[in-house]
Amino acid sequence: MPPSVETPESSRVLTRIAHLAERVPWLIPAISFISGVIGFAMVKRGANLARIIAVVALAGWLWLLIEPLVRRALERRRSGIGKFVSNFLTQSLQQEMLFFALPFLLGATQGDVGQIAFVAITAAGALLTALDPLYERWIAARAATRLLFHAYCSLIAAVVVVPMVVHLSLERALPFSLGAVGVWLLLTAPMSLRSLRSSRRKIEWIACSLIAPALIWTLRAHIPAAGLAVTQSVITQSIDELTPGAAVKSLSTEELRAGVIAFVAIRAPSGVAQSVIFEWRHAGEYERISSEIQGGNDSGWRTYSRKQRFPENSEGRWFVDVLTPQGQLLKRMQFIVM
Repeated sequence: MPPSVETPESSRVLTRIAHLAERVPWLIPAISFISGVIGFAMVKRGANLARIIAVVALAGWLWLLIEPLVRRALERRRSGIGKFVSNFLTQSLQQEMLFFALPFLLGATQGDVGQIAFVAITAAGALLTALDPLYERWIAARAATRLLFHAYCSLIAAVVVVPMVVHLSLERALPFSLGAVGVWLLLTAPMSLRSLRSSRRKIEWIACSLIAPALIWTLRAHIPAAGLAVTQSVITQSIDELTPGAAVKSLSTEELRAGVIAFVAIRAPSGVAQSVIFEWRHAGEYERISSEIQGGNDSGWRTYSRKQRFPENSEGRWFVDVLTPQGQLLKRMQFIVM
């Protein structure tokens, strides 16, 4: 921890702030959530100030990564006030990370059960950080649970913030985030394992540390694509200089011969190059067509997929899913062939 935190004056200031947070427990979560809403609105409007807010959030993520090392140094010095400050900063930043990320995740959530469950778990984690008795009992009591929860908060923060700050596409941001969290768990493993008394608990912690990242990677399609926003979507049969024609909801088999166009405008963070996939689905069959978008366009990058060849038995409901390369649902459109 920087030397300034150890000075009596700075410690007293942080102690006063901590006592204020105890008297008004929802102050930090409310401020964090509002800043997330503002950041999300700015991303949707293409404002560069959103990136500044994201950089501030990323600074909190970095603290979560180095906090175990700081805590160990304080424990060696047996500094009670230092440990108190560390606990307060950690819990506050966890609140800031999760509540800041929620608007971005909510704004990107589509009608996918996995995405809804992912956001619900994130919201539950955010709520847990704001309920001191439960947080102290379930999270802060042991280094093992505290560090695992650190890893979870760091992952959420990285998935939401990293694409905006370092211009990574979503398919690169998630492996980067998982890799950083995995290395961090490995470095802090001795501290976690020392806090567990039984061999059974230690085995469970090791299994959880190995299985959780693999499970997240396996279920990556169900993580909302925070940072990407579909500003316009339409099923049509005509397009002129990337301006779609009239929307259609149903077509006859005769009208189908003219082809169908799935059009979207997608806003991405400035400087991000991102692949998207149009997946046409009908009666268990599907076809995928890829496209490329560039971030930084205020109204969203316009792109479309045109399908002209349809099977003989085309009647029924068709779906067109717009996906990231790792399967995250950005938008679902549909039309009916009669």
